[in-house]
Amino acid sequence: MKTLDFKPKNFLNRNKYYLALVLILSITVIWHFCQIYLLEKNAEKEKLGVINKYEMKLDSLNIANLQLTAKSFSWAVRSELLRGNTDQINQYFNEFVKTPGILKLQFINSENSVIEISTDKKDEGLINMEYTNIKDQETLVELSELKIISPISGMNKQIGILILEVAKTKSDLPINLNKN
Repeated sequence: MKTLDFKPKNFLNRNKYYLALVLILSITVIWHFCQIYLLEKNAEKEKLGVINKYEMKLDSLNIANLQLTAKSFSWAVRSELLRGNTDQINQYFNEFVKTPGILKLQFINSENSVIEISTDKKDEGLINMEYTNIKDQETLVELSELKIISPISGMNKQIGILILEVAKTKSDLPINLNKN
């Protein structure tokens, strides 16, 4: 009876070509899995970069549209101020604040820095000197909101300041371009 005599050296010598092929195949498979992993990581980074760039452009478009809206709204407020029709301004404010994302509207008299008209009635009569030196429309980006400050000019002097506060979160912005 013949016993099986397994000696590693004999096995390697007889099957060295097969073992070399298995080793080459293993190295090739591992190399390709590493390449695929690195490509997926790079693709994910690029995807995040594109998403961030898109969101930044979308935010800047939303801010530009809000600035244009605030400027147009300030012209409507100006025309009613020149007519002395503060009740109409109050109605404009109350209707405009119903727009999703609009948090608050205020009109500050430039002569005495008093908040004369506000959608938040507890602010009316308070003094706000924070924005008295603003000569052109400005947008302040805060943590949870945007403030668009628009000066309102009369015939030969500034008669007031309009402050529009808007929610900063994308879902609350009134101009939402994320429609599918």
